[in-house]
Amino acid sequence: MHPVDAAIHPQLQQIGALHYFDPLAKAAGEALGLDLFRLYIAGRAGVMGEVIAPVVHAAFGYFEPGVIAKMWNSSRERCSATDAAQAHLDVAFQIGRARIADIDGLADTATALRAVSQAVDSSGLPLFAGYQALAPASEPVDAFMQEAIVMRELRGSVHLAAVAGSGCSPVVAHAIRRPNDVEMFGWKNAPTITDDDRARLALADEHTDYAMAKWFEALPNGTDELVIETVAAAHQRFFDDNA
Repeated sequence: MHPVDAAIHPQLQQIGALHYFDPLAKAAGEALGLDLFRLYIAGRAGVMGEVIAPVVHAAFGYFEPGVIAKMWNSSRERCSATDAAQAHLDVAFQIGRARIADIDGLADTATALRAVSQAVDSSGLPLFAGYQALAPASEPVDAFMQEAIVMRELRGSVHLAAVAGSGCSPVVAHAIRRPNDVEMFGWKNAPTITDDDRARLALADEHTDYAMAKWFEALPNGTDELVIETVAAAHQRFFDDNA
């Protein structure tokens, strides 16, 4: 694993998901006629455009297909994929502006992270590809929040592909990692887990770290410390402060 990735990816996983179920997302969804869960599905997947539900399921991986189809198709009847995606992203921007706009290094960190994400060949990573194609936000805090989301989707997409390629199905992988959330993702019964499943998931983890290490070589020279410190400062502001 690349040392910068090792330092920041757990933090970016959380920062990049802040907008999923924030009260601001509830309000943004209501403005489009969507409840919170529909905005999560439609907003997150909306960067892929007006695709069919099976494509969304393939990109998300861990949900029961019928849940995705119901949420995605009903959302499409109420708003466009583009509008949902923009509303979802705007929530992240609002959260960032309210909490971390005064942190130094946001613009340069966003630029450095963008160099990583733009170095990736997005073949086989449709959800990440949609985020990779977004134009960079102009405001430093918005750019930072956007790149946190992009990096989260990069690791998530790579890991999903690695899970599928390992022969450990996403449903099984999800049950191993989040055994208490199986029903929440639409599955009535948890799958049976074997030692072989665990070994295959471990292999997928190794592949993910290996791939990410290659792309982190694109970090501009001299930015490692800046990126680590800025991400840590933002994470502390979001999760450790009482402000």
